[in-house]
Amino acid sequence: MTPPPVCTAQLCSYQQELDDFRDLGAVVWGISPQGLDSHEGFARNASLSFPLLSDVAGDVVRAYGVHVPGLGLRRSVFVIGPDGLVRWRHVGLVGLRFPRAEVIRDQIEQLVE
Repeated sequence: MTPPPVCTAQLCSYQQELDDFRDLGAVVWGISPQGLDSHEGFARNASLSFPLLSDVAGDVVRAYGVHVPGLGLRRSVFVIGPDGLVRWRHVGLVGLRFPRAEVIRDQIEQLVE
């Protein structure tokens, strides 16, 4: 299964900012319901160096409230603090838009100040 172009744009934009995220102590992961083989091929083709986690059972997407029955997933980004709590989230109504890396970086900076 080939990911939609918006997935590629989103994850590649975060890859470009990965050093800035790491400098703030943040860890970046991508999670989707595709299998590991799909993720490995996608990560290789997109030159991603952060992990893509597989949630084929849908446990994570249901736990975070981003599963839409009959439609799939809502494009989402979560910033989880060092205490393990969600400190910021962006859950899209449709899957065509995503927060820019600088918006996420600003949220992370507020946690580490």
